[in-house]
Amino acid sequence: MALLIFASTSALSSELELNQLRYITEHSPPFNYVEAGQLKGPAVDLLLLASQKAGSPVARKDILLQPWARAYRNALEGPNTVLFNTIRTDARDKLFKWAGPTGSEKYVLIAEKARNIVIRTRADLTQYRLGAVRDDAGESYLRELHIPSKNITLATNVNNLGKMLKAGRIDMWAFGEDGWRQSLEDSAIKPANYEAVYMLKKNDYYFAFSLDVEDRLVQQMQDAIDMVKREQAKKSFTN
Repeated sequence: MALLIFASTSALSSELELNQLRYITEHSPPFNYVEAGQLKGPAVDLLLLASQKAGSPVARKDILLQPWARAYRNALEGPNTVLFNTIRTDARDKLFKWAGPTGSEKYVLIAEKARNIVIRTRADLTQYRLGAVRDDAGESYLRELHIPSKNITLATNVNNLGKMLKAGRIDMWAFGEDGWRQSLEDSAIKPANYEAVYMLKKNDYYFAFSLDVEDRLVQQMQDAIDMVKREQAKKSFTN
């Protein structure tokens, strides 16, 4: 009996808490980005606040910043890893455990205004060279449209795609509607010279947990996110 009690106590003491997981994000304004050497953005703020509500606060300094392709691979492999902001697509649904949503965004194709590109049907897209971040939702959406692989150029980070677009190495770039202008500015490219010419899809962002993370931790995060949203909604209503 004493051995059983000891074993049970040891097992409980070894259980991880939310702030012991590995959190990874990327520089992708406006939801999560680096400014003056500090991670900022509403997705970062939500993580910090929700984990605090859950009684297991995550420290801003402990959030890892990585290029998307590497971050995505690390989240797939684990262990005990959370990737954000991650768009929840049908193709990704069973690859992670999810808590959210943390926000939503339309994914669009951006082109140089001077090109006067007009997309009337999906079939029109096969005439162009399209760029996307590797393993990003933009790549997934292009694959769903059955764009030939020879028409798709993949990069490890968003800044490279902006430079490719300016250099004429790609005709259009798939990215979030809310963030492409800032991403171009980060690469010293004038966003006023570019425009969104086609909407690919609208989807929600989530925290994506590697599959080895315990369900109880995912549920703790979900409950805390719901609590934050209720409080924010109540505050907005009273204001």
